[in-house]
Amino acid sequence: MDRANPNLALPNTAAQFAQSLKLSIQLMGDLEAAMLEETRAIETRESDSLLRVLASKRDLVARLEEETLLQKQWVALAHHPFTPVGMTKFFAGVGDDGQLLGLWSILRESSTRCDGMNRSNARLIERGRKRVATSLRILIGDDGTSATYNPRGRTESTTPRSRTFSQA
Repeated sequence: MDRANPNLALPNTAAQFAQSLKLSIQLMGDLEAAMLEETRAIETRESDSLLRVLASKRDLVARLEEETLLQKQWVALAHHPFTPVGMTKFFAGVGDDGQLLGLWSILRESSTRCDGMNRSNARLIERGRKRVATSLRILIGDDGTSATYNPRGRTESTTPRSRTFSQA
């Protein structure tokens, strides 16, 4: 997928590129919905639901990557970089009346929202992982860094070694 398609031609009209952007926006909207489902599955700890959502997410991301690759190739064929400045020049070159720039902005905003949701879901997963790890440590008798504060506000261990839950 990283190779440029030798049979690829520049879009004949701004409408062709607009269709590609609209498809990307639709896919990104579907990805946002999947990420909301992912959040619910993480919060409710429904592993079957989470696995289903992750498979859907993986498919959506693959389709988005394919469409983005096509867009990058079109922009490269017009000798512009796939950057904000390059995109502005590309849009002007295909006769954009402002529609493409508007669609591009919508796509970028959606991408930013998805990135934020992905980071939030990663934090939820990490928090859950830490909770499980702490619970396991307590159950096996290693309460880790249990400490109290001394009069100066510094932590100090209350016992030289930790006790198991049943001993406490």
